[in-house]
Amino acid sequence: MSDIIRREEFGEVAILHITSTSVDAISAAAIAAENEQMRPITVLDFNEVSFINSGGISALLKFVVSARKSGYQLFAMNVSPHHQKIFKMVEMSRFMPTIDERDLAEYR
Repeated sequence: MSDIIRREEFGEVAILHITSTSVDAISAAAIAAENEQMRPITVLDFNEVSFINSGGISALLKFVVSARKSGYQLFAMNVSPHHQKIFKMVEMSRFMPTIDERDLAEYR
């Protein structure tokens, strides 16, 4: 377990709470390391994230592609409006749509 990711699991769902305020090369490496322990449904929680640089975007895209190739469903939650725009520009939201925390209640 890293200091950057707090993992929560229930059933087939894993929520990866990003505890860093920025997604950069260092935090992106911690996120990528979670690829080894994916669940059928994995949610990245961006609640604490206020900054994502180009290295972070690149690593997130690789994470998304890897998850999709392996057949996992990937979602994002608590994404700021600014980061939602960026995710749309790079088409990440197409493969990692946003989900509300209340929508996860059916899996708990």
